[in-house]
This record gives sequence, structure tokens and C-alpha cells, in this order.
Amino acid sequence: MAEIILTIALEVAKCLAPPAYRQISYLRESKYTSNLQNLNTEVVKLKSERVNTEHQVDEAKRKGEEIEENVENWLATANSVIKEADKFTEDEATANKRCFKGLCPNLKTRPRLSKEAERQKEAVVKVLDARPVNSISYSIIPEDTLLMPNKDFEAFESRTSILNEIIDALKNPNVNMLLIYGMGGIGKTTLAKEVARKAESDKLFDQVVFSEVSESRDVRKLQGEIADKLGLKFDEESESGRARRLYDRLKKEKRILVILDNIWENLDLLDVGIPHGDDHMGCKVLFTARSEEVLSGEMESRKNFPVGFLKEDEAWSLFTKMAGDYVEGNELKEVARDVAKECAGLPVSIVTVARALRNKSIREWKDALEQLRRPSSSNFKDVQPAAFKAIELSYNKLGRDDLKNIFLLIGYTAIASIEDLLMCGMGLGLFQGVNKIEVARNRVHTLVRTLKASCMLLDHISQKKELFSMHDVVRDVAISIASTERNVFTATNEQVDGCREWSDGSAIKHCTSIVLHDINTNLLPKVLECPQLELLFISDDPWEYSRVTIPDNFFKSMIQVRVVNLTDMDLRSLPSSLGLLSNLRTLSLCWCYLPDLSVVGGLKKLEILCLRDSDIKKLPVEVGELTWLKLLDLRDCEDLEVIPPNILSKLSRLEELYIGPKSFDKWEVEVEGVKNASLEELKHLPNLTSLELRARDVSTLPRGLLLEKLERYSIRIGDDEESNGSWCREFSLDLNDKICLKDSLIVQLQRIEDLELRGLQEQDVDYIRNELVKVGSSHLKRLRMRGLDPALSSAESEV
Repeated sequence: MAEIILTIALEVAKCLAPPAYRQISYLRESKYTSNLQNLNTEVVKLKSERVNTEHQVDEAKRKGEEIEENVENWLATANSVIKEADKFTEDEATANKRCFKGLCPNLKTRPRLSKEAERQKEAVVKVLDARPVNSISYSIIPEDTLLMPNKDFEAFESRTSILNEIIDALKNPNVNMLLIYGMGGIGKTTLAKEVARKAESDKLFDQVVFSEVSESRDVRKLQGEIADKLGLKFDEESESGRARRLYDRLKKEKRILVILDNIWENLDLLDVGIPHGDDHMGCKVLFTARSEEVLSGEMESRKNFPVGFLKEDEAWSLFTKMAGDYVEGNELKEVARDVAKECAGLPVSIVTVARALRNKSIREWKDALEQLRRPSSSNFKDVQPAAFKAIELSYNKLGRDDLKNIFLLIGYTAIASIEDLLMCGMGLGLFQGVNKIEVARNRVHTLVRTLKASCMLLDHISQKKELFSMHDVVRDVAISIASTERNVFTATNEQVDGCREWSDGSAIKHCTSIVLHDINTNLLPKVLECPQLELLFISDDPWEYSRVTIPDNFFKSMIQVRVVNLTDMDLRSLPSSLGLLSNLRTLSLCWCYLPDLSVVGGLKKLEILCLRDSDIKKLPVEVGELTWLKLLDLRDCEDLEVIPPNILSKLSRLEELYIGPKSFDKWEVEVEGVKNASLEELKHLPNLTSLELRARDVSTLPRGLLLEKLERYSIRIGDDEESNGSWCREFSLDLNDKICLKDSLIVQLQRIEDLELRGLQEQDVDYIRNELVKVGSSHLKRLRMRGLDPALSSAESEV
């Protein structure tokens, strides 16, 4: 009845008083209901747009990108409007909209609610119209770790005065080149890093870039490091093309400081792509080198800054910091001061000796003092006698043979990763009483950590736990000790070429290890007569186009060799004599061209085979004959298309298998008439503890493959994304409309640490939640779920 009266009133108002018509219309139930429905419809649209934008924001953040300010503001506005609309809807549902026991509409509240619904709808539409349509984010250049606060820099007067002089020189518009020089281990790099930090904090330059040149003078690597810090991407392949691009980019910087650390010889800056002098007065270059004579001729520096030894009081201050305040005690103070004096004010000597003697007894301190006072038995190039004696003492103080062996091995091979050290150490049998790969890996981590604590090793510049580095002076000493005590021969292409000992074989005949770096000419003899050789490392120069040929009988006389590492080589045919190495335990052929690997079938005692990043199309059936194999690494073999059946299943002693990322994924697929291996073969590997693989389809995973016995695994099904890089127990799965989660989740959820599920359907969300609750998820650290419907997706979460 009330609605009939309202209808009549509206028609009258429409004719006689149009302005009143709009106000009275809000009393109609149809108008009221329509406004509420319109509001709800627009809110649903806005919520969908918000979810879509949040997904794009999450993806951008995972890539390390910064979010545009207008996107952040829009999301905040959207959240506020949605919250207000939701509250209104809840309040409207409980409001008293009728009177007279529900017989009549409440003419007081209905128009107010109707108007509010219309107002809020317009607010929602306005936000929808303002949604971001261009980029969500933008790339940023990560902060250079080298420019972060440096705990190694001590503000000693001898160093602070040089620092201030350098900063003053950088402010001088007439100075565009500077050189910090001094012997190895004196603290040049530490000082240069502090210059970089102060120059940046004082806003002397718009950009500060720091890059190590090193003895090898790798121009491409140098160009790449500078470009990375400028956010520059190269399209050019040639060094000259990259140099032109870098030159143009640096010219655009009004004020820039380029620091080139560890220069060993004359370097043409234009070859790198660095403008200087009249070419760009705003570009200043700071070098560090061991000798003032390194920069000569065209590279004459305008300002040179020698770095000398620490003063006695400075040396003692650093020594007590490294050794501990307990050396100030009455019993130790005198002998500790004498030990500090023998370090001759050389920071690297002070640090290594003090750390080696930390918490040692007074007898050990006195013994160390006697050793330091004895003349050095070596006159090794580029190492000051006091530094040599100091580092040699630290080496002797390592005590344990395994620590000494690993230290020397890292020194003369230039190994810089846990994995490479593991494979080499296992091959040489350096880990006494250890037969399992995973146990050996734990041992390697412990040894590396101990050497870092002794300052014999350093953290890698990337801060990655799997990598490490060694001070170049410490490495020189390690090579000298290894050469004298272990008959190790190590050289580069230039050092080998014309070397009498190498050419006539007189010196190398009794070598136990030979390491040849960056070989780019055919300097290898037809037969290498080294009956006592245990380790052979040969790497081709990656930046020189060359094809080093290994003669067919080259390995014939290496009857004792246990480790062979060939890197960056074009091995169109492996020498047949390689198959004669009956004692070989580790064979590493990384970044090699390997069209034919069949000769490896003769290596019956081989335990580790690493083919990482190599150009190989087919795994030869002969690999199945390596029944003692414990580790097989096929990571990043992008051209690998064929793994014949019944090879993997024969490797019953295999403990670790790595196939991915960017490697083989064509399980059970027929290629060139040959059907590839099935993952069912993994069931025949009872000793498997580590597994990394990719597969295109979850159906190729055998249902009986339980992962509970594996210590580490990374299994990625159906996606092209790489692992997060620090996997331990990682499982990633792509579902589709034919495969539901309940049918395909065959792993043991109890021990998964990183779980990613994509293509989820609605019923899968509850299923996975229940499974995690049922089995417990105490090990789960990271969970990512992505649904077919965006509303089912969740952002990456740390558990």
C-alpha cells in the first residue's frame, strides 16, 4: 500500500516539481535496491583489480624492483574505499528500514541509505577509472656491497692522512688520475674501498664504481662489472663494441669516480671504454697496484700515494684486536709484542699471525717467535720476506694435515667454491675416513669455515656462503709452499711458453700436481711423463678464440692421476689415452665442447663426473659402465636431449644426481628414434641422497619415488623458473585441468622446506591445507601457491 502511495506521489512531483522528484525517488524500494546492487557490482570489480595489481606488485618485488609511487597510492586508496563500502554494506543489512511492524517502509532511513549507496558507488568508480595502466615498477641498481661500511678499515693516523690527501686530490679539478701503490698485503684495497665510501658519502661524485682488474686483466669481466654498477646492458659481443657502449654511458655522467683495484700492468683505458683526461674531465680514475712503475707512459698518473707499513703503535693496536685483549697480560705481553714486531707492520701478516696464535699457550707463542726470527727459506716473487714468514707461520699453525692440504689446494688451483673443492678433495682422498659425498660436503664446510677464522681465506665479494676467496699475497705463499713441499707446478700460458722446465720435462717429471691456467696455444707434449702425478688442471683462455689440442697419448704415462679437470676447452674428441687412467676418481669437464664422451667407459674407478655447462647432446651409454660413480653433475647442459634408458639404473652407488636447471627435461620423450630414460630408473638408486631435476609433466614422476631418504633435493615440474638458489628440499609443481593435486602430490610432505604449487583449482586449496596439517609442516620455510583463478593465488610467504 505504501509503495502505491509513493508511486502516485512521484508521478505528481515529476509533473509539478521536478527538483522534488529526485529527492522523493530515493524513497522507492526499486531505486534503493538498484543503488545497493550497483555499489556491490562496482566493489567486486575494484576488488578484482586490486588483487591483479597486488600480484603484479608481488612479482616485481621478487625481481628486486621498486614499485611506482602512484601504484602504492592507488592501492592505499582502493583499500580505503573498499573498507568503507564493506562497512556500509554490513551496517545497511542491520539498519531498521521498515516501521509499523514491517508494514511500511521507514521513510527516514531509506533515502539516506540509498543516497549513501549511490555516493559510495561513484567513489568506487572513480578509483576504478584511476587504476594504474602503465608500468607497475621500475628497475634499480642494487647497492654496491663494496661501498657498505667497512669493519676492516682502521682509522690509524698513517692511513687517515693518506685518505684525506686522496680526498683532497679528488676535489682538485686538475687531477683526473690517482694511484695508490704498495706491496701485497699492505692494505691498498681496504684504503681504496674507504676512499669510495667517503667520496660517495661526501657527495663528491654522482656515481662511484669499484672493480678489480687482477693479474689476468680480463677486459670483458672488467667492462661487465662497471656496466652492472651503472645499470648498463651490453648487446655487443666484441670488446671494442662493448668499450664504445661503455664510453658513451660514462660520458653521460657529469661526475664519476672509477676505481680499478689491483693493476698489474699497463692498461689502456680506452680499450676498456673509460674516458679520461680531456675526453671527460668529470671522470676520475683511481688505481691500486703493487708498484709505482705499473702506470707509466700514456698512463702516467697525476697523483701517486704510497702506502707503507703501519707504525709500531698502530701495528700493536691491530695485533691486539686480532689476537684478543688477553695478550696484554703480564705473562704474554712481552713475547706478544716481539711477535707483533716480527710482522713488520704488514697488515696481512699481523692479522694472520695474531689469529693463528689467538688463545694459544705461551710455549706456542715463544715457538712462533723463534720461527719468525729464522730467515725465510724462500725468495718468492712479489712477497716481502716478513710477509712470507708470517703467512708461512700461520700455515704451520694450522696443525692438522687436512687443513693444510685444503689450504694449499685452494691456493694453487684457484678453486673458489665449496662444490669444486668437494669434488677435487674427494678425488684426491683428502678427507680421511670419509666415503660419503654428503659427509664430505659437511667436512668441506667445516674446513673452509676454519680457514676463514684463521684469516687464510676470505668471504667472497658476493657474500654467498658457497663461495670464498683468498688474498693474493696469501695465494702466492701457498703456491710457493706447494711448489717446494709438494712438487706442484702451476703456470699461465705466458709462463709456460718458453719455460725450460716445461719444454724438456726435467722439472715436471716428478710433479704431483700440474695446474695450467688460460692456455691458448698448443704447448702440451705428445706424452706427459709424470708417473707420480695425482692432479691435472688445464683451462683454456675463455676470452681468446683458440683450440688447444690434447694429443691422443697425452695421458698415457699418468698412471697415478686421481683428478683431471679440463675447463673451457673445445674437445672435439677426447684422447683415447684418457680411458687408460685406471686410478682416476674425479673427472671434471666444465664449459667444454664434448661431441663424443664414449672413452669415459674405461674409467672403472671413477667416482665423480662433472659435465656442468658443457655442450653435450647425448649422454653416452658407456656412462652406465661407471659402477663406482657417486656423483653425476649435468647442470646447465642446455643442449642435452638424449639420456638413453638403462644408464642411470646401473649406477647403483650413485649418491648425488644433478640434472638442472637449464638442462635435460625430456623424460620418456622419443628423440631421433630413441626413447629417453624414465624416472622409474631412480628407484634403482638405493644410495641416492641428493637430487636435482626438471620434468615437463608430473605424470613422468614415478608414484613409488619417496623423497624421505633424500637429504637435499630440488624437483621442478612443468615450469621454466630457476630454483631459488639456496635449495635444500624444494618441490615445485605445475598442475593443469587434467591433473589434480590429490592425484599428483606423491612426495613426502613432512620434510619439504620450499613448496610451490601452480595451477591450483578450488578444491586443491583445502586439500593441501589439510595435508600440511595432517603430516605436520615443521620443516616448511617457504610456501607459494598460484591458482588458475587469480583469487586463489597467494603471495609468497615465509613460514
